[in-house]
Amino acid sequence: MTFCVLYVALTGLCMLITRRGTNLYLVKQVDHGELAGEIARAWGNERFDPPSHPKSCCLAAARHDEGWRSWDDRPAMNDKEARPLHFLEIGMEDHIPLYRSGVEAVTALDDYAGLLVGMHWNGLYRGRWGLQPSPAGLIQVDRTPIQKMQDAAVAEEESRWITLKDRLWDGRCLRSVFETELWHNYDRLQAWDLLSLFVCVSVLVNVSPDSEPVLLSSMLKALDQQGGARLIPNVPTGIGREAVDIVLRVIEPGVVSMDPYPFTDPRVSFSVGAAVIPDRGYSRTEIAHAMKRAQNVVIHCDMRSAERSRLNEASAARSH
Repeated sequence: MTFCVLYVALTGLCMLITRRGTNLYLVKQVDHGELAGEIARAWGNERFDPPSHPKSCCLAAARHDEGWRSWDDRPAMNDKEARPLHFLEIGMEDHIPLYRSGVEAVTALDDYAGLLVGMHWNGLYRGRWGLQPSPAGLIQVDRTPIQKMQDAAVAEEESRWITLKDRLWDGRCLRSVFETELWHNYDRLQAWDLLSLFVCVSVLVNVSPDSEPVLLSSMLKALDQQGGARLIPNVPTGIGREAVDIVLRVIEPGVVSMDPYPFTDPRVSFSVGAAVIPDRGYSRTEIAHAMKRAQNVVIHCDMRSAERSRLNEASAARSH
């Protein structure tokens, strides 16, 4: 994940924004989080192990963006483009305290979930701890002011992990087992986060052409989402087993095939609410009125196994 830092003072809610025709679709971060929690609860089959500590992991997924909840319902503004602020446009001076407050709130509910949310937060500054290409300059000596802010936040948060891990590891298993399970659950959380982002920002009415998939995380900054397959890399299948890349393709409007398929049920349905406003320039005063008049819609997505879909197609072809 990269940030387009605008140094705006956050006075409202940051949202996931996509431009669809003549409208902007706005999804709240906390709603995106709740969707990630639903994805976590559906996770697991003969190929993909469910998480250990499932209650804590599902809480972490649902609340991984908890810090965004503290902002009011009026969108923060991208003044340069006279529109609401997209979630990847937030300034680092706002991003750090926002996420820190969310980590503290989740930790107050559940230590293990709070640890995972802290790992998620710092992972955004570290290429998701190796799951996606590292940010430019991560290992360079000369750090930019923004990178130094990130470095300080990571160092402070990692020091907090020591106390949390000492509370959570009860000595009944090897510490190496505890750490391995923890990082596998972190990796799962990243897959749940990205799958939820896919549902929130992808234009699911456009059937994907049969082309090479594009890394999903590389497409998140754009308000104009292009059609085509998406790829989530390094998704864990289980401890001691090789991670896989999941490919997502829209095979018909609102229906997405997944290869490989990670859910317990052969077909799952997810949805998230969005506010729809006209795509035009707004002043800060006008955006408040526009949100009051916004149309509320629900984005639906059915997910199916690509392998099962291929078998069904082959069976149908043979019957004819």
